[in-house]
Amino acid sequence: MPAPYRPKKRTEPRDFGWVISFGCKTEGALRRLKVDTDPASDTRPIEVPCTCGETHRVTVSPYRRRRSKDEPFDLEVSSLDELRDDS
Repeated sequence: MPAPYRPKKRTEPRDFGWVISFGCKTEGALRRLKVDTDPASDTRPIEVPCTCGETHRVTVSPYRRRRSKDEPFDLEVSSLDELRDDS
């Protein structure tokens, strides 16, 4: 008699941070900003330094997504507060 099927216990997925995508009009490329904390708590615009040398104003959407393990990113911050314009 075969052993009864027992599904494996589900483990919580590892947290690899969050991704905010934005377009660089200067280079015509999509850029990815990796954020360690959930950006949904504050959706005010942020000032993001880009590899093209300019600073882009990016609107933070509450519809963010988790970053996958192997997904590349262009810039990494711990919190969006690092990029906020406090004026």
